[in-house]
This record gives sequence, structure tokens and C-alpha cells, in this order.
Amino acid sequence: MKEILILSSKDYENAETTNYGDCILINTGSELIIYDCGHEAHADVAISYMKKHGYEKAKLILSHNDKDHFDGIQKLLSENKISVIKTTLLLKYIDDILDRIDDKRRKREPLKQQILDLYSNIASLSGYPIEDIYEHPEPLCSEVSIVGPDLDYMMDAVAKHLDSREGDTIDGETIVNATSIQTKVNVGTYSLLLCGDCSYASIEDKIRHYDAIQLPHHGKAKQAEQIFDKKVDQTNSFYLISDNTGNTNGGSDNLDTTGYRVYNTKYDGTVTVNSLTFLPKTVQTGRTLGV
Repeated sequence: MKEILILSSKDYENAETTNYGDCILINTGSELIIYDCGHEAHADVAISYMKKHGYEKAKLILSHNDKDHFDGIQKLLSENKISVIKTTLLLKYIDDILDRIDDKRRKREPLKQQILDLYSNIASLSGYPIEDIYEHPEPLCSEVSIVGPDLDYMMDAVAKHLDSREGDTIDGETIVNATSIQTKVNVGTYSLLLCGDCSYASIEDKIRHYDAIQLPHHGKAKQAEQIFDKKVDQTNSFYLISDNTGNTNGGSDNLDTTGYRVYNTKYDGTVTVNSLTFLPKTVQTGRTLGV
């Protein structure tokens, strides 16, 4: 693994007022994988990076279809920079979803149209090379694999999202956010979990197995604090926050990171992770530092 870049909008135009969203570049040394691309400005950086490092094409993982994770993808596609997009193609599961809604009044074709309307940006990718993560579960390469959410969690949540009798949240997150695709990145003997905007419940059984975690939903305090508590004795762990949300109400502004090693694009700029990043940062007393 050469490096992982968590892109920052800190130096972009109108960074204080614009939500540029997420974009993470995973450079294995032989392949480039992009995890989300929330704005054309991120796409421009990714394209420049590809040119500098000799990559004609990249693979892309779309964690979920919110615009601050999606809106730079069309720029990458228009520049012919993407070989495959990995995401969730819900129309493949329409009969399963209809069964889980369990409402005899609901019919297949109107449900299909509802999915197309609610996930219209993913539908707009039709014609491009795109694969469903459950139909194609194989790793993207030896260092990068998709590890969640579980298919039943995804289907139950989507059924709730499409059921007019149900609310639009699950486990404290919107259903679109909660079902973000989770990705494991191996860095030598270490591992990093990329989370998108997922719910804590969808990763609770995984997080102690990782040396580093991308804190979900741009460092949202509720999920981050639960993760800190779960890993409180794993003092060599560190955490990444992709917070390019401008002055919106979201992000990491209310998160207290005292005592934890946290790298945040909002304050640190673009964060570069390599094998050395996983080594504990200590002072003479040997106490792990927070950043």
C-alpha cells in the first residue's frame, strides 16, 4: 500500500460556505480506488493525482447516493477515468424488498418507480460500468474489499425507507446514510475501516477488529463517541474525519477528541495515511497523544 489520501476542501474556493463532501483516494501502488466523490473540485484533484501517478483508470466505491458523496462522479466519468463503480443496485432486489414491506396493497411496478425516483442519481449511471456489491462480492484488489453492510440489514432498511407506514430513520440515522457501504483497506499488517455516513449499529461488531476508523457522517459526535467507547482500551488506534461540510450543521464541530488520535480534514487539510501513520505517537511518558 503506497498511501491513502482523505481529501480536504480547506483550500478550495468558498470552503467556509460550500459542502464539498467526501473523497478518499486509495493508492495501492498498482491500482487507484476512489471511495466517494462528493464534488467536481474533488474530481479535479483525483484526476490530477491520477496523471501524476500514472493511472489511466480508477475503480470507484459509492458508499451511498447523497449528493455530498456522489456529485463529483459525473466529472470522473466524463473524463473516462473510471473502470467500474461498486454500489448497491436496488432494482435487483425489488421482489425481496416488496416481500419485506409486507403490504398487499403495494405493487411491483409502482415500487420500481419509487426506487428510481428516490435513487435517481444512481439510476443516471445506467450505461456506465457499474456493479452491485452483493452480486459481485469479490475484493476490488488484494488490499481493498467491501465488508458491509450485511445484505439483510440493507434490505430491511430499504424496505422501511420505501414503506409509507414507516419512518425514514434507522439506528439514529437516515436510512440512506445508515446503509452506507463499508470498506476495509489493508495497509501492511494494519487495517482501516471506511464508513461513509453509516450507523453505529451497522459497524458495531467490526470496529474492534480495525486499527483505524473513518468516523461516520463527517465526524458526527453521537457515532464517534460510541466508537471511542467501544475501543477505549485500544489506545494505539487512530481515527479519520472527512469533514468538508462548510458551515452546515453537520460534521465534527461538536465532537470532543481529547485523548484520542484524530486527523480531521477540516483542520489538518488533506490527510495522508501510510504504514507509518499506524505507529503510535508517544511522548516520553509513553502516553498516546490526541492530535
